[in-house]
Amino acid sequence: MEGKIVLVDDDPAILELVRDYLVQEGFDVLTASIGMDGLKLIKNQAPKLILLDWMLPDVSGLEICKYVRKSSSIPIIMLTGRSGEADRIMALDAGVDDYLVKPFNLLELGARIRSVLRRFPKEAIRY
Repeated sequence: MEGKIVLVDDDPAILELVRDYLVQEGFDVLTASIGMDGLKLIKNQAPKLILLDWMLPDVSGLEICKYVRKSSSIPIIMLTGRSGEADRIMALDAGVDDYLVKPFNLLELGARIRSVLRRFPKEAIRY
């Protein structure tokens, strides 16, 4: 696979682990540990996919998702510790395309990324 992925998570271990895995899978991974930096990357880099933590120190991943959805169909996978049914429903209703609860398996994350990207032809993604 190829293309840019923006990964926004405030956990340095998650950033490093996921980034290293996705680079091995052939992606160019841009990371941010706070929401506003992630939003700048999303706006300026035109990623193929966004991996987004819900609980960030400055602005919630859910708010970032809602903001992105106002003007973009970039696929978003939420990576979060929030495992409740109401949380999953709220995220999906806000525009998240998939939802993965921490801790997660990197191979499953890879499969979910491939699955989401199959459903979004490059021409349909815009910001």
